[in-house]
Amino acid sequence: MAFRLLSIDDSKAVHFFIKDCLKTFDVVITDEFDGKAGEERIMKDTKAFDMILLDWEMPEQDGLTTLTNLRAANIAIPIVMLTSKNKPEDIEKILNLGASEYMMKPFTADILLQKIEDVVGAPLVSHADK
Repeated sequence: MAFRLLSIDDSKAVHFFIKDCLKTFDVVITDEFDGKAGEERIMKDTKAFDMILLDWEMPEQDGLTTLTNLRAANIAIPIVMLTSKNKPEDIEKILNLGASEYMMKPFTADILLQKIEDVVGAPLVSHADK
């Protein structure tokens, strides 16, 4: 079964980059462009995704609010926060709120793959391995 990833970010460029990074892997990527829409998608089916990439700063509903709401609803899906914030107190804050990991923007394909592997505990399956 394909790895199911929900990408929540207000930047179309980030969505495009993630899809490009993962195109050779058995991954189904669902895009949402604000935290509220992403949260609603998850609440409709709490077992629909294996992992969430969640941007911290978005105009409609930010990632902190989304993260807090999901954890308050006992949603246990691993969440990797995407952020340009690099202060130790910011990173500590999101980890204390329940993020599984964080990833600094901008990031490379190698970093993205490593973070996914670290969070889920296994490498992604490539199309060539199927």
